[in-house]
Amino acid sequence: MKRLNNLFLLLLASLILMGCQQEKADPAPKQENKPSADKEDTSFSADDKVVTIDGKVLTYEDLQFHELMNKAEIELNRQQDEQKLKGAELEDKLAYWDEQLQYHDNFNVNLSKMIEQYSMYLLAKEKGLDVTDGEVKKAIGEFEEKVQQYGPASELVKAYPEDAYQNRLKRYFTEKLLTVKIYETLETDVKREKPNAPEKEIAYDTTKKYEELYQSQIGSLDLKINAAGK
Repeated sequence: MKRLNNLFLLLLASLILMGCQQEKADPAPKQENKPSADKEDTSFSADDKVVTIDGKVLTYEDLQFHELMNKAEIELNRQQDEQKLKGAELEDKLAYWDEQLQYHDNFNVNLSKMIEQYSMYLLAKEKGLDVTDGEVKKAIGEFEEKVQQYGPASELVKAYPEDAYQNRLKRYFTEKLLTVKIYETLETDVKREKPNAPEKEIAYDTTKKYEELYQSQIGSLDLKINAAGK
């Protein structure tokens, strides 16, 4: 996962640089309409926008929600380790999760993950993948049940505005589940190619294919970084 995070941050840095250069340049010629692109939502002010992906505006509130979900997942992972590990191994994992919480205080880390999830969600839709309302409701229910049972995760959620939290849950988990389906599809392909390969090799090859697919996907999108942190 650290390899993936580093890749996303490198891509993000180059995108921010390109966005800054584009703002200084003369207006580009009008491009042909892409059938998959959404018309850009003009109801947001420039100060609201963080990134625009194929016409879809993602705002600072969206980014704050992704930060919340990233940190809540970290706390839930911490809880799992507290339940199954002991001694030095537990201490090492707890230190790791503390490090991850600090890592996700970074604007660009959360932005890269938000861009990745929405971009791969678009790719899943293009490939005809889908999730049912039942699958989304189940994922939300399982997440909220775990959050309620673990204080640190629960406190994070309680500190976030209730309306903004509820309004984003369905979209977030729809995107997340479809991103997972992309990964699972690649994993199935790898297992078919290497039926006798060990799990570590399967995971390595799947992650590599995912990275390559993400690089291709991000290069195909009309993506504009509107801000580089507040």
